[in-house]
Amino acid sequence: MSILPLVASSGVFGPEQTRAICDAFDDVWTELRRSGSELTAPARAPATREALAKRIIERALDGLLNVRELRDDALAYLQRNPPV
Repeated sequence: MSILPLVASSGVFGPEQTRAICDAFDDVWTELRRSGSELTAPARAPATREALAKRIIERALDGLLNVRELRDDALAYLQRNPPV
């Protein structure tokens, strides 16, 4: 599942911002899977991916568009607020 269609169709972000958001999302998901996080288990993956997408988009709307900072913020958010 890619968040690209969701972000691109929002009309809120331009191509560069959309790329930063999608790259941050992909980086976070890759990191979680690589670490063996239980948040990537099939039963939890949809909720985790939704929480990540919402957090990254929320922070991008606040003006944060640095891929590394978006990724780090999303990881920290998940640690504080793991999806159920």
